[in-house]
Amino acid sequence: MPEAVPMSEISVALLHCEVADSGLLKIDRIGAGVGIIIYDKVHHIGAGFHFLALHSGDSKPLNPFMYANTAIPQALVEIKGKGGSAPFSVALAGGGAMLKIQAEQSSGKQIIEAAKEALNKAGLQVTLEETGGNNIRCMALDVDAGKIKIT
Repeated sequence: MPEAVPMSEISVALLHCEVADSGLLKIDRIGAGVGIIIYDKVHHIGAGFHFLALHSGDSKPLNPFMYANTAIPQALVEIKGKGGSAPFSVALAGGGAMLKIQAEQSSGKQIIEAAKEALNKAGLQVTLEETGGNNIRCMALDVDAGKIKIT
């Protein structure tokens, strides 16, 4: 009986995007920011990214993965560059209130709203969501099986 080959794992760093066509794509430690996974189930290609801020304003940011309004379009460029195409499954997690002052100011809710607005502008619908509260979350996409989990 052949020995099982371990699944490759790609971890997405804060303010970065990773694209995978096999293995496990993970976003750890999602708190007040938002993690998003976009998955093409036909071609088995997924993109994961983790951003912290609402909107870049009128300027083009040095890092598009800092802001909701620039991270989502840039992630679509990246996944399409690797052969991915619509329709996509989209998972969204985060926007938690990690500090008392955040809970009072609802900054997590604002980031979630900005993310949904940017997703809507890109023609994407959220298919799986775990947001708000005060939990730190993890997202994982099993690219080969097409399963997204949020814990």
